[in-house]
Amino acid sequence: MLGHLSRESNFPELAYKTVVDELIYNNCNENALQLSVASRDTHGQLITI
Repeated sequence: MLGHLSRESNFPELAYKTVVDELIYNNCNENALQLSVASRDTHGQLITI
């Protein structure tokens, strides 16, 4: 779960793409993960860990 997105200098698509690019760069299988971006303004779905 990606969170703490700034209103001024970041947006969800950029955060997501940056993390996926880093996973690929570090030879991680990004498809084996369930990556989500938390909303700044609304609640999200309940996540069970």
